[in-house]
Formats: sequence, structure tokens, C-alpha cells
Amino acid sequence: MIFVGKGTRLDYFFAIVFFLIILMIIRLFDIQVLSHTYLYRRALSQWQGSSREEIRGGVFDRDGRSLLDSQKVNYALISPRWLKESEIEYLKKNNILSFEDPYKPQSVRLSPENIAVIKKLLGRTPGVFVYQKEKRYGQNALATHVVGYKGKAGIEKTFDKFLNGGRIKTGIIYDGFGQPIPGASKENLFTEKWGVWLTIDREIQAAVEEVMDTEIQRGAVVVLDAKTGEILAMASRPNYKQSDLDAYLNQKDAPLINRAVEAYIPGSIFKIVVLAAALEEKVTDLDEEFHCSGAIRVGGNVIKCYSHEKGGHGRLTLKDALAYSCNSVFIELGMRLGKERVLEYAEKFGLGERVLSDLSEEKTGFIPASRDVYREDLGNLSIGQGKLQVTPLQAAQMLLIIANDGIKIKPYLVKKVVDSTGSTVTADTPATRFSERVISKDTARKVKEALRAVTQYGTGMLAAPSKVHVEVAGKTGTAELGDGNNHAWFVGYYPAEDPRYIVTVFVEKGQSGPFKAAPIFGKIVEKIYYLKGR
Repeated sequence: MIFVGKGTRLDYFFAIVFFLIILMIIRLFDIQVLSHTYLYRRALSQWQGSSREEIRGGVFDRDGRSLLDSQKVNYALISPRWLKESEIEYLKKNNILSFEDPYKPQSVRLSPENIAVIKKLLGRTPGVFVYQKEKRYGQNALATHVVGYKGKAGIEKTFDKFLNGGRIKTGIIYDGFGQPIPGASKENLFTEKWGVWLTIDREIQAAVEEVMDTEIQRGAVVVLDAKTGEILAMASRPNYKQSDLDAYLNQKDAPLINRAVEAYIPGSIFKIVVLAAALEEKVTDLDEEFHCSGAIRVGGNVIKCYSHEKGGHGRLTLKDALAYSCNSVFIELGMRLGKERVLEYAEKFGLGERVLSDLSEEKTGFIPASRDVYREDLGNLSIGQGKLQVTPLQAAQMLLIIANDGIKIKPYLVKKVVDSTGSTVTADTPATRFSERVISKDTARKVKEALRAVTQYGTGMLAAPSKVHVEVAGKTGTAELGDGNNHAWFVGYYPAEDPRYIVTVFVEKGQSGPFKAAPIFGKIVEKIYYLKGR
């Protein structure tokens, strides 16, 4: 008889345990490594398409604050196979479950009409539970014409592929019967603030839009940082709600158009370019005296100054001519310069070309070719009439050149682009952008002096804020359309002695730059002053 000792039995036991542990390790290695992809796909096969949601990158202001006013919306997911027949009948009776296929899982947005019905079942059955979806555009979204809408306009169109690049699936996990399991879901999380960061300042944008909602029925406002060229605000009216586009498609006021980048006749704001050209080319100086009789003949045309009913401005200096927006004097300057030089300086100031690359709907404006400008046309061109067209954004760029002592710094809108991992893909700063000198520092100084005169005692006196003491400078424009209507313009900056903000106000068919656009400029400056100081 063979006896097995106690120690031998323990050895057998430990050998078996060790063997089982090795098998377990091999199996875990197979699950975690060798068969991981296969098993992962099998697990994902539980997901149903009805619960998938596309997560799109956001559009933010300069400080990472959303411009979309996105909101979470509550939905009820109803799983009929988890419900009693009486509960199904209750939901059908209240028009929540479909009569055609009442046993198919359904997602229902909670509303004042159905929330009371849903609440009666919540917590009493696993067949009804609440989850959230994101509504991209809210009622208080800002800069709607800049942001645009998914894949169709604005930043949303330009960066559509990138903003869609972070698609993720959020889903309710379903059981073997195709019914959702309450509380079971899968979600891939990305960094919260990925998307496109603009140079827009949310506070300034909101202030501008608040003023526009009471003062401008149709028009645009652009605000630039006078030091960097960053676009701090850009707004157009009429406004629209991005969440309800169909309601605006056929409206006669064309609310979907971004008027800040549409082209219009500039009127007398173009005199800034003519003044700068005349001073730079030394065909005149600020203290030269002219005589305005109220009208001037150019070829076969007689062009009136707005002072013609009073017999003209009489004798006045060039500085006063800009202050009082005298047509006669600026037509004479245009004749001295000649059409080639007037058109050359229009191009130097950035007219006739797009300012940005980020808004596909931006227009180039229009500068007529030299061959198409005859002597009679030069008179109109010199005062911003005729075929010439500029956008409100281009008008702001004109002042940006003056504010920067004659150096052209292009405005920009996109600050940086951040991917779904939080990494900065691209970033734009003043140091990375091309700049060039357009006019001398001395010429820019003289233009600033004349622009200051406009608001001190000229046509722009109403541009001065009424509630805060701040010195402003700028130029009015009343562009005649030939049908009895006029566009109203004011382009200006503050503080006058050291420009910090540039503001362009355009009011479509606003009739008068001095009496319509200039006071709006003053109200916007007040808002910015209270927000930012100075």
C-alpha cells in the first residue's frame, strides 16, 4: 500500500491552483489584448442609431465664452417593453406613443404639453427615463451673422469640416430585445471649449446689439481694437434666429444678409481717403483756403454742395472743409490729384478687396477702373458717390490706418482654433500679420486733426457721447442713392488723442449721417466706456 503524505497532497493542491492562475492570466491577456478589437465591436453592436447624437465644436469669443447660447434640452426615452399594458394605453391616449408601432422605443422632447403625463410614470417604471440633448443655438445667441449656421454661412461654413471633426456618438445601451436599459449609456468626452475662438468681445458685442435693436432697423456696426485690428464686435440688422431659419428665408428685409460685409455707396466718408491722398501728394495743406459757392461744375455736370441753399460755405480752410463736409472743396482736390491717384489711394486703403478670409459672404466692394472714370465721374468719385462701393468693415479699416499713424494693419476675426483634445491648431496675432505704410506719420497726424474738427464743430457734433466726457473723432457720410433715399454713415474712433476703439456705423436708407448714424456712434461709445473705461 502506498501512502501519500500530507506535504505531497499540499503540493498537488498548490500545483493545481498555480495552473488555474496561469490559465486565468492567459485568458485575461486574450480578452484585453488579443481579442480586444473583436469583443469591443461585439459590445458596440448593442448600440442603436436612434440614440446617436453628433457633437459639434463650438464658436467662442476671445475669452472662451460661447456665442451660441447652447442649451440642454430634456427628452424622455420610452421603452414600451418595460411598461405595463395600462401604461402603454395611457401614453397612447395622451398622444405620446404612436398608434402604428406602440412597442417601438421612442424619444420625446419634454414640453409643457406632455411633461405632466411623463412625470406620472417617472420613478414608477423602468420604461420611462429622462436624458438630455444639446440644442446648438439658443434664443440669446450673439453675433449670429458672424457665426452663421451649420455648413451654410459665416464661421460655421468656413470651419464646417473642422467643427464636424470631433463627431462623437452618445448612446443609450439597448438590451437583447432592442429596448433601452435605464441609466446605461456610453459617451466619449472631449475638452469642453474646443472649436473656433474669435476676437469678438462678448460684452462689447452684446452692448452693440442692444443699441442696434432700438436704433437700427437695417444696417451694420463694426468695432475694432485700434491697436491690434482685432474685430471686437460685428453685427447686422435685421437679426434672425439660427434655430428657425425657414421663418426668415423670404422676408423682404433680407435678415440673413451680413450687412457688415456687404458693399454700399460710401458718400462723404470717402473724403478721408481723398484728404490723405492730397496731403501725402502735397497738392494742398490743412490751412489752405478755398471758396465754396454752393456748387461746382465738372465737365457737363453741376454738383451741389449741401450748403448750396445758403449760398455755399464761402471761404474756408481745408480742415474746415472736412469738418463741414464741403463737396466743392473735395471735388477740387480730386481734380488736382487726378483719377489715377485717387483710385491708387483707394486701393492703398484696402478698398476693392476683401479684408478677411474667414467669411465667404464678404464682398470686395468696388473701385471703378481708371478707363471707366471720365472727368464728370471724377467729381462724384471725389465725394464718395457714383460707382464706388465699400463695406462697413472696409470703412473701419480706413480709420484703422489713420489711427495707426499711416500703417495698414489688416483687421482679423479668428483668434485661434482649438481641436477636440484641447490643442491649439492655429493662432493669429498682430505679429504674424503683414503690415505696410500707406501714408506718412505726418499726413496721418493732419488727417486726425481734421477728423477731430468734424466732431468739435462740424457735421459730427452729435457723435459726442452725451453721458460721459470722452473726446471722439470721425467722419459723417450721407450717400445719395438717386431715388430720394440716402445711406447714413459714421466712422470714428475714441479717445481722439490716443485711439483705442474704432467704430463704424452704417444705417441702410438712414437718410442722414450727421443726424442718424453719428448719434448711434455716440451711444455705442458710451456703452463701451462703461464696460471698459476710457
